[in-house]
Amino acid sequence: MTKRIIRPGAIYDLWTTTKDNLEILADPHWARFLLLSIGYHRYMLNYRIYSYLILPDSLYLIIQPSKMYSISKIMKLIKGNFARKYNEYKKREGTVWSQSFDAEIVEGLEDLKERLEHIHSMPVIRELVKEPGHYEFSSYNNYHRARRTNVQLVIDELPKGSG
Repeated sequence: MTKRIIRPGAIYDLWTTTKDNLEILADPHWARFLLLSIGYHRYMLNYRIYSYLILPDSLYLIIQPSKMYSISKIMKLIKGNFARKYNEYKKREGTVWSQSFDAEIVEGLEDLKERLEHIHSMPVIRELVKEPGHYEFSSYNNYHRARRTNVQLVIDELPKGSG
């Protein structure tokens, strides 16, 4: 595994999958619980979130950690909290997520906008919906000011300068 680059103040594009790519997040109950967990940890760990996407077998986030907590700590807590509750509810033991997660540093505002567009197009590419705005577990509608009737995670405004 390559060493993760840590840059203070950086914005990170993060993604992870469920163990063996099981589609446990296809169940809206668990996708909503994951959103709530992300929101809770954002409040507790004080990180900025610019994008999210929950697919049936994976999670994508674009975040900017505070100075106090690393992306590794943030992901460990989000994934661990979800896994504990999932296993408890399902009366099972074992791993829920893949061992690690991938991360890339976002290099400036244009790079950030391109990554947002890519993330928001993924439900259409995977043929889950015909339009990005129809996918419930995405930050797409946050950017397009669409009203939601289900859980929607509040996101931060994009930074004015580079990431």
